[in-house]
Amino acid sequence: MQKLLFSLLLAAVLASCAASDTDGQARLPTDAEVTYYNSIAPEEDHIACFTRIELGSRFPRRSCYRVADLEAYDGLEQNVVDLMQIDGLLDSPFGF
Repeated sequence: MQKLLFSLLLAAVLASCAASDTDGQARLPTDAEVTYYNSIAPEEDHIACFTRIELGSRFPRRSCYRVADLEAYDGLEQNVVDLMQIDGLLDSPFGF
């Protein structure tokens, strides 16, 4: 009886170790990992991570991006606003 109980306990422990807490999501790098990666990677592949609170949430969320992508997106919002003004979409408060 004790062998059966021990076997069930061992099986339960092994099964709990095999379960994943991340639900298939990739783990984001820590600040130390980002610093190390940026020290060995080419400059165009450097990454930057920051924590921000998304709109409609109270919980901070960590995000990591390539610095080159952030620089490419810089000013993109203003371009969209300029195009909307050219098309006359921003003249009316209702957009038509």
